[in-house]
Amino acid sequence: MVFENAADGRACRVPNTHHKLIMNIMAKASLLLSLCLLVASSSASSFSKPNPTSKLRLQQVLVVHRHGDRSPITPLKDEDFWQSQLPQPHVLEGIAKGTALVRPPEGNPIHGAHGRGPFGQLTMMGVLQMASLGERLREELQDTLFTDEKPLHPSRIRIMSTDFPRTIQSVQALLTGLFEGAQLDAPAIQIDVRRTNSYLIPDPQPRQTPTQLVLESHLAKRPHLVEKEKELNELAHKVTDALQDHLGEGAMGVSFGIGEEKSQDDDDIDGKKMKKKPLAWAKLAEILTCLHSRDLLPPTLSKEDVEQVNKHVAWRWFENLSHPVLAKSAMWKFANKMVEDMEHKVECVKREDESTGEEHIEEPLLCIYSAHDSTLIGLLCVLQLEQPESWPEYGSYLKAELIQEEKDGDSKEVLQHWVRFSLNGQVLRSTWTNEPADMVPLSKLSEMIHSEHAIYCEHTGSKLFTWKNGALVHTKSQ
Repeated sequence: MVFENAADGRACRVPNTHHKLIMNIMAKASLLLSLCLLVASSSASSFSKPNPTSKLRLQQVLVVHRHGDRSPITPLKDEDFWQSQLPQPHVLEGIAKGTALVRPPEGNPIHGAHGRGPFGQLTMMGVLQMASLGERLREELQDTLFTDEKPLHPSRIRIMSTDFPRTIQSVQALLTGLFEGAQLDAPAIQIDVRRTNSYLIPDPQPRQTPTQLVLESHLAKRPHLVEKEKELNELAHKVTDALQDHLGEGAMGVSFGIGEEKSQDDDDIDGKKMKKKPLAWAKLAEILTCLHSRDLLPPTLSKEDVEQVNKHVAWRWFENLSHPVLAKSAMWKFANKMVEDMEHKVECVKREDESTGEEHIEEPLLCIYSAHDSTLIGLLCVLQLEQPESWPEYGSYLKAELIQEEKDGDSKEVLQHWVRFSLNGQVLRSTWTNEPADMVPLSKLSEMIHSEHAIYCEHTGSKLFTWKNGALVHTKSQ
């Protein structure tokens, strides 16, 4: 056997006694490489999608929806007009029939975006939107989740909501559409609002931990965010000036939003006191949206102004919450609950299949969470799903489908459990992998939701913030 010497090009002869040894090593190396490639290919394939020959069975659906159309949270002058937009008492009584609220004995903290009087309330348009969403869900889930053997019934549904009138009324309206307006059977469907204000939104008041506010302040000081604020400062002043005649008593005291609770209502973007301060971006966006939808914009503002403000607010929210440390700090508790609910459902179905087939209803077929646009944004970020092209409108819903992959045939052998996410019917791919995937293995989702993250100082390389085991730690004073 002859090899060429790479150093000088001279041929060198390998003794025959070594020939077979070298050939065996090369053959084994080639076989090992082939096996590695095969395993890698198989792993990548199994992560991205189920086997084409497998059977897929829908096991559970989790729906997280934004409330319906509402009046502005920030108090405006024309209270009578906004009161006229709200549903009549008999409408609210009608949608509440068949439901019962479950509150903690100590009550829930009141959020700054809760609203007062006619402000921050579900409108009649919002009631109709949510009833329509209930009808849409019934059509989507009939014959796929709910079947002749397991029909739609209050016992197969679990409801949770933030403790805001607009979210509670929204899910009550949704239920009227889901059950086609029929009188719900006793006992009533429970709407659980126990401590939900603390983790179903990314900006609870107070935060889950005071450290989150420190983290929000730290991220808000990133150069590209500061520069963007300076670029749009003129627009903020323009819109604020145009809205002055619309603002009602207490408008300046309303505060909410990631990174905005003590921002432009108190200081300018450079931290210096201003004689004339613009409203915070979250306020500007929500007021403009409410006025624009009713053709009540001030004459000095245009549709383009509304779009620019809303686009910037969406960019701010995504830019902050897409940071994994903040995403985990703000939304991990909710996302983890969703994953644990699905894991529990898998165990329930396993017991059903191993027993006589008796249904275990402790983990229902459909879980509905009534919440806010910030909830949807926070979940998209913490779950690392594709960002939508536009801000989630009133009545938008994120759907998580738990799908069981079974071997083709009569054996019902379970191969894998998958989770597919969609927003308003459009599938959102997971960006956790090198190649975005339409479905994620539940086991992998569980691993990912617990992954650790940290923020390091650019100058010293030391850790500033760490998210680990469900807790945010500030490891260096700012």
